[in-house]
Amino acid sequence: MDLKKSYRIAIISDVHIDLENDGNNTYFIYAQKNFTRTLSVAKKRDCDFIVNVGDSVTNATGATAEWQRYREIIEESGYEGEIFEAMGNHETRFAKYGGCTLEECRGDFIEYTRLGDKPVERIDGKTYYAYIDQRFGDAFLFLSLENGVSTNEIDNFSDEQMAWAESMLDRCHREGRRVFLIQHAPIYGFGAGDDVKEPAYEGLIRMTDQNGRAFRNNRRFLRLVRQYKNMIWLSGHTHVDLRDEVNYDNDHGGACHMIHVPSVAGTTRLSHDENGKRVLDRAFFENASQGYIAEIFDDRVVFSGINFFDDRVYPQYQYIISNTK
Repeated sequence: MDLKKSYRIAIISDVHIDLENDGNNTYFIYAQKNFTRTLSVAKKRDCDFIVNVGDSVTNATGATAEWQRYREIIEESGYEGEIFEAMGNHETRFAKYGGCTLEECRGDFIEYTRLGDKPVERIDGKTYYAYIDQRFGDAFLFLSLENGVSTNEIDNFSDEQMAWAESMLDRCHREGRRVFLIQHAPIYGFGAGDDVKEPAYEGLIRMTDQNGRAFRNNRRFLRLVRQYKNMIWLSGHTHVDLRDEVNYDNDHGGACHMIHVPSVAGTTRLSHDENGKRVLDRAFFENASQGYIAEIFDDRVVFSGINFFDDRVYPQYQYIISNTK
């Protein structure tokens, strides 16, 4: 019997391993170095496992070399715990340019995350899955942006994935499990990860297309976020720094606990352009490689914001969430 009173995980997002160009032409020039630091911190802090919220690679001209380097960094780090990854929009990015098919992108994700070897519940060939931790019976449900990269222009989830998610959430609720939902992209104008009143990031999940036609499965996802209010949803995608204080929301009690995870590769800051429009500055600060260390107890979860760059915890960005079952 495991008598631990808690367990500890590192929560990361937007690793963005990028081998596309050199020097200043590379999208995320600090990605590899910061990922190495992150794994070192997770090992030093004795994390039981790592949750990666998505965008492990950048995938502008093909992801194979980037995925290979992702694996190499993990193996070189000496970190021996499991890493559970969600599939973000960049994992399928090359399909947007016709360089491969969506099926090939999904296949790369399954192969290089070693998904088939993980202790998870999944449907063969699919990129969404569940991990049930045995300490308190907590469920970690990893959804997948499986339909492409233009997150704001498509219905991001298949009928099959949403049926699976609905079934799993119903089962977890009946079994009294605490649920962590890991899904990479936030919803436009809603929840954590952006300025809700004046969004800066256009590429977020929408409920309708440009002609006002409903994205049915995006709406099903939103209904789940509203229905299961004790659930904790971890998102990434916008890279917004903890200092902008938009990384927790629950829609005034109308939705689940929504926590945004900034970026390992480097954060960006909310700003305004010369016309006063809300924007992200896209500076990608090397010395701000941010995520969370979460201490998980039977009756609460304590999320502590951390800078993996220098292993510094931010006590002012700590979220204590109770009543999670």
